This record gives sequence, structure tokens and C-alpha cells, in this order.
Amino acid sequence: MASRRGKDERPKMIHCEYCGEDYSSTYKHCPFCDEVEQQDYDDQEEYEDSAPRSRGGKRLVTNTRGGGYGGSPSPLRTVGMVLSLALIVAAVIIVITIIMPLVSKGHTEPGSSVPPESSAPVTEESETPGPEDSTPPAVESPENTIPAEQTATGFTLDQTEFSFSDRYPDPITVHVTFIPAGSTGTITWTSSDPSIVSVDENGKVSHGTTRGSATITASLPGAADQTILVYNQVTSGTSSSSGSSSTGGSTSTGTLSLNKTDFTFSAKDNPSVQMKVNGTSSTPVWSIGNTAVATISADGVVKPVGPGSTTITCTVDGQTLKCIVRCSF
Repeated sequence: MASRRGKDERPKMIHCEYCGEDYSSTYKHCPFCDEVEQQDYDDQEEYEDSAPRSRGGKRLVTNTRGGGYGGSPSPLRTVGMVLSLALIVAAVIIVITIIMPLVSKGHTEPGSSVPPESSAPVTEESETPGPEDSTPPAVESPENTIPAEQTATGFTLDQTEFSFSDRYPDPITVHVTFIPAGSTGTITWTSSDPSIVSVDENGKVSHGTTRGSATITASLPGAADQTILVYNQVTSGTSSSSGSSSTGGSTSTGTLSLNKTDFTFSAKDNPSVQMKVNGTSSTPVWSIGNTAVATISADGVVKPVGPGSTTITCTVDGQTLKCIVRCSF
């Protein structure tokens, strides 16, 4: 059994003047700060003999009690350094990608003395034609010249289509409405065939000596022409281009007329109208201009369909007879 050391043989404790730690005299140097410490031994050989070899060396510990000399960086300090570097990199990226382009827009390019906003081409000079580009203004032809007293730019008529018959042979005056309201102008009236219908300078239309249809045209300088289709079905005092004829057992006196030349349906449930041709025993052929307004059968029965006006056409013995149908419901 190993004998216990005496009191005098125990290692002495030395106080380090540098780090303030106490360490055993068995160390040549302070194991905490690695500094050489003066020994209190009288005989150096005695110290060397008494220092055990197996316990010599430096202690690889961190001095936490005397200030942490010689220790490695803490994890918190490492994280702080990484975050600082990340913030610096982010700031550099923001400066390069955002701030630098904004700053560069406010400066001119190298070698340019004109600001960017003034570098746009001047349109006033480019729009001003030179002497070689100037062309004389267009001269209006005499027929398109607008009189000085005319203030109207357009007009409308109160009639677009009507007919004269034995029942309604009186002249009809067409009324004009100028555009804009309150303006003035002079209308020029013409007839495509004065022998069928004629018109005077005031727009009064009268039937002629020949049955048939003609177009009345109203004109105003600078505006679109307006037209009216007029039928002359008056038998008294008029003539037709066809004389008496006889075809396939049918007879014709040459004076043909319809039993109606202009009539109106006031409601959709009005009774139908039977159309007939006077002055011939031939079978007529019936047709109608707009079936959305009225319809006509092969034997001449007319029925109302919808609001508006249209024209019935009858062809018989080489003649064409017409009748206006109006639906006012």
C-alpha cells in the first residue's frame, strides 16, 4: 500500500501574477496563461527532482474565471460576424441594381452637352412646310360652292315615298327641315321624269300626264341629296305607254288602275285588303317590297305584319302598277 505524503512533501500552490490563477508547483509555467512564473525553490535541482514527469504539460482549458484568455470565439460571436457580412453584401447589391440606374438617368452620356429631356426632335420646325412643300389650297368647284347666306350643313324631308291616284290627285308640298335647327339654305328640286311627276322651286309635287313612277331629288350645296319616289296612278287625263291588247283570251282597254294606290293599317288585327286591277281580265302578278311590313298573296290579299311602309307592285298586260302600304301601329 502506497504511503501517504507528508505535509512537507505536498505540492505548493503558486499564484500567477499575470492571470491571477492559482496553479500547482508541479508546473514549470502557469497552465492558464502560459507565462513563466518565478519559483520559491532554493535549489533548482530539488525542483526538477520533485516535479513528476507524468503530470507535466499545459492544461488545454479555457480560463473562464480569469477573463477567458486563449479561448476560441463563441458561437454567438460567429453568428454575428456572418450576419454582418450578409448585410454588407445586401447593401452593395441594392446600390448596384437600384440606386446606380436612378442616378445615371439624371446625367447625360459621356460627350453629350444636351440634357436628355431636350434631346427630343423639335416638332414645330418639322411640321412647318418649306417653300418646296407648300401646295395651294383646293379650289371648290362651282357646283360645290356654298352660298354666303347659307348656314345649314344638312337637311331632311318629311316624305320619302307617296303616290297620286284618282282619289288623291292634288299636289303635295314636301317640307324641308334644315340642320342645325334655325339655319337657312336654298333647296334645288328636280324630277327624273316631269311627264310623270313635276316639282316646282318650292317643293310642290304634281302628277303629270303619264302614269308611272319618277324620282324627285332635293339638293343643298355641301350636303347629301335626298330623294322621294313618287307614283302617278291618276287615270283621268293621263295616258299610258301601252295601248289596248288582247292576250290568250284576256282583254285590256289600256287604261289600267288598281283599286287602291295608298292605304294604311292602323292595327295588326285590321282586316286584310283585297287588291284588284281595273281595266283588264288578265291575271296580275303581285309582289311586295318589304315582307316585314306587310304580305300579299298570289291572288292579291294584303295582310299587315309590322310598323313601316312598303310598296306593292302589280305586273299585268305589260304594265306595272304600284300601291303604297303603311302600317302605323
